[in-house]
Amino acid sequence: MPNGLVRQMNMQKVLHEAMKLFVENGVENTSVEMIARKTDLTLRSVQNYFPTKGDLITAVLQNGYALELEEMKVFFASDSYRSKTGAEQILDIVSVSLNKAFEYPGIVSCTAQLQHLVSRMSEGAKKPKLTGNWQFFWEQLQKAFEKGMSDGSITSTMESRLIDAKCTMLALRGIQESIAYTMCDKELREFFDPSSAVKKYVHQMKMMLSLNQDD
Repeated sequence: MPNGLVRQMNMQKVLHEAMKLFVENGVENTSVEMIARKTDLTLRSVQNYFPTKGDLITAVLQNGYALELEEMKVFFASDSYRSKTGAEQILDIVSVSLNKAFEYPGIVSCTAQLQHLVSRMSEGAKKPKLTGNWQFFWEQLQKAFEKGMSDGSITSTMESRLIDAKCTMLALRGIQESIAYTMCDKELREFFDPSSAVKKYVHQMKMMLSLNQDD
């Protein structure tokens, strides 16, 4: 097998196992040595691919963002999504985003933690901060709002006074991370029912999007 292919396979194995260990043990409690043992590679081999733990964290984030982007592109290109009204598309985006926190709470919560660490590491550095797929996500929300304005499922009053793409995106991101964090904490789950909160939020969105008032 060509050395280049072996290198790529090993790097993917490291990234995959690193994320699993980060989710299971926490980023601070996971050492590069632990990741090396999990992948059956030597510490030197892992450090050849990723010289520092910071480099490894950045690569894990980039890999996760790349996988997420591919999933998002498939979703937004699907006929079932594209055939809906703008308001229906917004509700779909809300539901899919929040359901992800229920399906993959550890990954969502860990990704938020990794993002915070990378942002702190990037302060004052020349390399850009990793912001994930926020720009792409916002663009799709904006397109849904524009389609809603065009097909009449969203009024100008709703967009100017109640909701728009940016406030929806920020709210979704915050709620998604809060749900994931709660799902990973038994005590919080006993105090707070995330599924009930999500249902109420989606219901509120439906109520706002069903309003039919003019300026």
